[in-house]
Amino acid sequence: MKFRFKSIAIVIFSLLILVCSYQAYWLVNFYNQQYEKLDTVINNTAESSSFKELAIRMSSISTKDAEEGEAKDDIPASVETKTYNSGKGKTTISMSFSKERGGEKSSSDSIYADLQEVTILIKKGLLSAIGEITPLDLVRLDSIMSADLSAQGFDIPHVIQCRTSTGDTLVAQTPKGTFDFKNSKEYVLEGLKTEIHTYYLYMDNPKWYIFKDMWGLTSVSVLMVILLIVTFIYLLKIILRQKTIDEIKTDFVNNMTHELKTPISVTYAAVDALQNFGFGDDPIKRKEYLDISREQLMYLNSLVEQILTMSVEERKNLKLDLENIEVGSIFESQKNKFLLNTVKPTSFVIDIQPEGLSIEADRLHFGNVVSNLIENAIKYSNDSVEIRLSARKSGSKIVLSVCDNGIGIPDGSLDKIFDKFYRVHTGNVHDVKGYGLGLFYVKTIVVKHGWNIKAKSVEGKGTCFEIMIG
Repeated sequence: MKFRFKSIAIVIFSLLILVCSYQAYWLVNFYNQQYEKLDTVINNTAESSSFKELAIRMSSISTKDAEEGEAKDDIPASVETKTYNSGKGKTTISMSFSKERGGEKSSSDSIYADLQEVTILIKKGLLSAIGEITPLDLVRLDSIMSADLSAQGFDIPHVIQCRTSTGDTLVAQTPKGTFDFKNSKEYVLEGLKTEIHTYYLYMDNPKWYIFKDMWGLTSVSVLMVILLIVTFIYLLKIILRQKTIDEIKTDFVNNMTHELKTPISVTYAAVDALQNFGFGDDPIKRKEYLDISREQLMYLNSLVEQILTMSVEERKNLKLDLENIEVGSIFESQKNKFLLNTVKPTSFVIDIQPEGLSIEADRLHFGNVVSNLIENAIKYSNDSVEIRLSARKSGSKIVLSVCDNGIGIPDGSLDKIFDKFYRVHTGNVHDVKGYGLGLFYVKTIVVKHGWNIKAKSVEGKGTCFEIMIG
């Protein structure tokens, strides 16, 4: 069973690690995909917004020339730009120039150029020439870019700056409120770049935007992992509990078999001596062996009674015959009983404060409670044992205690000693007899009286049981 539990635990934890690792890998991979997607969208939007702003300026130049009479004809001209994503991250810009004559729209040359070709034209001076006539309007560029980003579902604060070739900032579009440049990402607006001026776009912490966008998905994933961990831990606890119950059952069967066999064997030997060895004719021997048989049968009956008392139905129907009992008399009678039967040096100290202290209790069951506690003290001790029985008043309460200087109880077992069938693990050995019902019986009777019981122990120094009455 131990090997099986270890194997199951290893399999469960391996599966848990595998699931958590896969979930983490999936989330990281999804985050990277979303980040790359956002980065591509920002780059493309920056480029297309730059050319839209350029087209507006070119259109305004044409209108201005017509108004000043510099145009060769009086037919208005218009400029139209279109942006195409041609795949593999490549952006194509289309600029069309057209004029209307007599209600008919005649189109002049349309320029279709890849971004790289437009950049070449810009580098040759197109932007410089246009900029001298009509300077770039950062506010307008920001409005175009904000509208394009919003149309694609990305509302991210941003800043546009213009710098010279020496790195000096000439002009900047300033957002409302403060802007954290430290955590922002920088993009170069290649569509507006000249030999003298370079325009930069700063996006406010795109990573944080991705995290916020993934918050719902991440929360669900984390919740699922937590539920999975809790489920696995609960499963392991159930398996461990079943393992513990199986060990307790095995230990109980081994010890109970031994406990039941002893009085049966002694009684059988006594009856055999009376029948087959002539001891039945001797009145003294006959009485001695009959007393032995009677004592062993009474012990066997007490074992059966305690087992029956531990059943659920018997505990529900258990009725106490309460009477006024002097605590000292119960302590004395139990001390004398054990002094006659104990096989190891045992000493008792009885302390009653005040003398004659009495309680309301069932005489039989209260006597059994004290007997079981003394029996435990003797069993779980070294070659000799000193047992202290005390009763004292503490305010409105009465405290009864049974203490010993035995081997003590390990901390890991102290909170389990009152459990049904539980014994501090000794394996399949019978030098310490027991069947795991003694302390369970003690607590059952104590609770039935409306009292409380607790145990204190220091391993290697001894144990003390305290019963609080009132």
